[in-house]
Amino acid sequence: MLGSLVIVYPTPHQGGELVLRHKGREWAFDANALTSLQPSPSLAYVAFYSDIEHEVLKVTSGSRVTLTYNLYLVPHGSTPQTPASSNPSAASVKPNLKDTVNFQATLRWLLKSPEFMPEGGTLAFNLAHLYPVTFDTELQEMIAYLKGEDLHVYQSCRELELEPVLRMIYSQRWKWDEHRPSHGVMMEVIIENPRYDYEQTEYVNHLIEELGGVPVNLYNGVLARDSNWNGDYLTESYEQLTWLTDFAESANELKDLALAYGNEVTVGFVYCSPCLTVHIEPASDRL
Repeated sequence: MLGSLVIVYPTPHQGGELVLRHKGREWAFDANALTSLQPSPSLAYVAFYSDIEHEVLKVTSGSRVTLTYNLYLVPHGSTPQTPASSNPSAASVKPNLKDTVNFQATLRWLLKSPEFMPEGGTLAFNLAHLYPVTFDTELQEMIAYLKGEDLHVYQSCRELELEPVLRMIYSQRWKWDEHRPSHGVMMEVIIENPRYDYEQTEYVNHLIEELGGVPVNLYNGVLARDSNWNGDYLTESYEQLTWLTDFAESANELKDLALAYGNEVTVGFVYCSPCLTVHIEPASDRL
């Protein structure tokens, strides 16, 4: 796939500009302004390469009707192949999150396959855009501010009768550990005051034991059940996430100083980031 072609019908509407961004430059394509000036009904169209970031602004009135085509490079005289002949898996299929049509069609195709997450599970999407999130933010209210591919994922899942929700994932890094943490704790809300009483308990214990947090994996290839926070002393529950975007590249990460008291005072940081999660039913229930 080398790019996309978007055709906009001359339906009266306000807003809905297509904003294209690349290497620090931005261009807004206002199809309504173009078609409304024509003496007879006309189509507007725009084509762009796959590496162009694109976003559709909010339609404030009327209806914006478009057709989107995915453009592929194929050998001359060949017939383009569809993905229906291969066996899907969460690891092998990566939908194009910036293309609503492509993402929704791919996800619908995956859900119809008994080989895709046969036992069910949870898909996780790191938020691609930056949002004004603080420790005082009401997490679920952020849904109203989703944009770009984040909004595409949310709307596509809703149209497929799935229930995407925002979750907050907390992880912990200490001053001597330069490696990326492999596990975290998933919460339903953002904790308003993360400065817990560290003299009595580490923040992870507090999140799990007091606030009902669940241990999760922070990237694919790691089992959530292998978390150090899993066990009789904390919890036996966990949730395995299948990441379709990399959690480590979060643009909305919050950081707070953490002190743990053991044999000596240890300094580290509490990191937390919002993400979208989608529960997938077992194949026997969705087919």
